[in-house]
Amino acid sequence: MRAKKILIIDDDAELSEELAEVLGAEGYPVENISDGFRAVKMLEKNGYDIVLLDFKMQGITGLDILKEIRAKSPSAAVFFVSGKPGLDAILEEADMAAAVDAIIEKPFDPQTLLDRINAC
Repeated sequence: MRAKKILIIDDDAELSEELAEVLGAEGYPVENISDGFRAVKMLEKNGYDIVLLDFKMQGITGLDILKEIRAKSPSAAVFFVSGKPGLDAILEEADMAAAVDAIIEKPFDPQTLLDRINAC
């Protein structure tokens, strides 16, 4: 069985790099990007099994990117990794709650994230 390919979309470059290192050490092929608009282009070119997505980024929201993910990679697991309060309510209001596999609130224990990814 091949390792699941993961894309990290977060404008916090330090956190993104740390997550990529943790996941890479577990054997997952990982790409990370801090620019939401470029992330959408990456989604068009590459297939990902799992997307870790921040909500608040410059010029685009995670909700906008989530819609693109669902249009381009409907089978990808999507985890919001965010410190945005009330994110579950925002997703409900946008009728996108079912499009997200989990919300992992920042700050978080990396093992919690690994457990969720391993369960996919």
